[in-house]
Amino acid sequence: MDKKNFYSNMSIYQYPSYILRHPVDGFNELKNNNKYSLSIANIILILWVLLTVLNWGYIDFDFKTKFSDVSLPQVMMTTILIFSVTIISNWCFTTLMDGKGRFTEIWISCAYALLPYIILGYIRIILSFVLVHDEGVFLSYINIAGVLWSTFLFFLGLSVVHDYSVKKTIASVFLTIMGDVIVLFFMVLISGLITQIYSFVMTVYSEITFRMQ
Repeated sequence: MDKKNFYSNMSIYQYPSYILRHPVDGFNELKNNNKYSLSIANIILILWVLLTVLNWGYIDFDFKTKFSDVSLPQVMMTTILIFSVTIISNWCFTTLMDGKGRFTEIWISCAYALLPYIILGYIRIILSFVLVHDEGVFLSYINIAGVLWSTFLFFLGLSVVHDYSVKKTIASVFLTIMGDVIVLFFMVLISGLITQIYSFVMTVYSEITFRMQ
């Protein structure tokens, strides 16, 4: 079977796993022949959120410095919110840099790029219940491998989706990170302001209620 027939016969649901083995061909098919699934991409993101919850609250105690309750709002802010801000930031900057990637393509390619980190992350959690404390260094190696592999796919995916050279992809990634920092800074600033306003209103309300009694 030639390569063209091979791609045409492959289901869009098989592409995330195919990208892990053949990232260049996989991302090219995603871009040029619409071999992607938004639903699969969103399922991957849900698995990422679940992995974060497990990492923070349920990984074996021997490999945690301190067991703590999981804050779902905090989990969402460090996963889906940051992911969304990153995609929006990249889309905004690459639009000004003649990038050819559509918003949906950026979202899906970046979600697919998270697969190695997610897969190795679940393996790491399973092994944490098998390995002893002195073997915990292997869990760090697995985590580093997942981060590096996903970072490589993230970079390659953006390069293919936007049809950028290596230098231009690096520039777009740098601008995207700067955009993330600026947006998150203003979100923290606004959040603090809203908290202060709420505190002031509640103080005034309590004072009025007290004096009316």
